[in-house]
Amino acid sequence: MWFKRIFRKHSDNPRVSGYIQKHLGFVPQHAEYYQQAFRHSSAAVRDSKGIKNSNERLEFLGDAVLDLIVADYLYEKFPNLSEGELTKMKAKVVSRKTLNALGNRIKLDEQLELNLGNQVLHQSIVGNAFEALVGAIYLDQGFLFTQQVILKLLKRYDVHKKVHLDVDFKSKLHELCQKEKISLHFEVVDEQQGAGKSHYGVVVKLNQEVWGSGTGKSKKSAEQSAARQACARWEKRNQ
Repeated sequence: MWFKRIFRKHSDNPRVSGYIQKHLGFVPQHAEYYQQAFRHSSAAVRDSKGIKNSNERLEFLGDAVLDLIVADYLYEKFPNLSEGELTKMKAKVVSRKTLNALGNRIKLDEQLELNLGNQVLHQSIVGNAFEALVGAIYLDQGFLFTQQVILKLLKRYDVHKKVHLDVDFKSKLHELCQKEKISLHFEVVDEQQGAGKSHYGVVVKLNQEVWGSGTGKSKKSAEQSAARQACARWEKRNQ
């Protein structure tokens, strides 16, 4: 009976449950975590001990959880990148701009409890609430589940593709080939010009063997695309 009462109390919030199911794809077990994540400091309420209850503590927790999720993903995904390169990539993924955008994509702004009066809703409030939401998921479901949810969300909105675009795969491939004393050659196999538009097709060869191909509006972007394929193949070969 005790378990049933607690479970019912924690889960009985149709608005919160409906939002989480629609945008994140799971049923929350403890709705109060999410209610707190949605409560901005301007609408904070005091608990029985007189402490203001807002999303700021969850924001602190979610920031740390999100950092670990992204760091783990980048560490596993790019085994040949240096610490400095990984740090730059992580900073872009967890930047305020990215978190604000993710919050807006899942309509987090519509769930927020605010008391701003005539003040404009700053986008940073949405990004901060997104971090608080990550903290709420962690408390409700644990780390591994939170990791799965966040990575799916990042991929759904192509954040992972933006990460790939920030990597200079051509330079990275040159470094790998120099270490192994392997010849490297980029070859343009298709070039189309006209009506103010251009299109290039490029292959990259390692020791005269094609390791990757790519297309782009410029020769440089096509070479980057081909180099990315080659780097991915290199990583698989060394796993």
